[in-house]
Amino acid sequence: MATVDPKATLKALIDLQKLDQDISRIRQRIREMPQILERRGERFRQAEGRVAAALARVTDLKKQIGLCELEIKTKDGEIAKIQGAQGQSRTNEEFRAFGDHVQRLKKENRAIEDRILECLGTIETIDKELLDLKATRDALKQEVDVDRKQWQKDEAEYQADLAKREGERAGYAATIAPGPLSTYERVLRARDGKALVTADGRVCGGCSMSVTPNDYNRLMAGGQLISCRSCERILFISENAAAGR
Repeated sequence: MATVDPKATLKALIDLQKLDQDISRIRQRIREMPQILERRGERFRQAEGRVAAALARVTDLKKQIGLCELEIKTKDGEIAKIQGAQGQSRTNEEFRAFGDHVQRLKKENRAIEDRILECLGTIETIDKELLDLKATRDALKQEVDVDRKQWQKDEAEYQADLAKREGERAGYAATIAPGPLSTYERVLRARDGKALVTADGRVCGGCSMSVTPNDYNRLMAGGQLISCRSCERILFISENAAAGR
């Protein structure tokens, strides 16, 4: 991996990696923000669903009340007919039978009225809950709208910054010898965007494997580029470590 000027090449690769890391962070932000917005949108949709479910429950309860009221009206009509017939009873037994029937119908009506009151109480409780549910939904909707508008602005800035840095990257990479650049880019792809790491303390900063004494001595001499024998990352000595020697 000998080069005309290994030290200058190593410095250029370190600077290139910093630029690539900036580019990677911008790309990650561009990828992630729509996902974040989608998660926030899902929170709003869930809140909207809770409101819709509560409203549907109120509608169902009101239908039940309507059916109960119709049933009471029907029974009241039946009671009126029975009472009319009771007035024409020919025997005490027949009179009592009509009266017992009326009492059963009235008892059934009271039970239905209790169901109506129960439904009305449930509706009142739901209506109170709806105030909070709607407030939460509206707040989330506002948050989503604000975030989306802000991202439309931010995305344009990120894309412009990305295009600028990619242009800088292309120009900078053109100044590096093809051999070292090819090695750097291959390792960069294989090692999650980290092709160069420190070897301070005689340990690879990428995989934590020990650097052989021979490789470390060659690294300190600076006559060539040295790669980790385990992960193939390009090694270098940090400025602080070098100053401490």
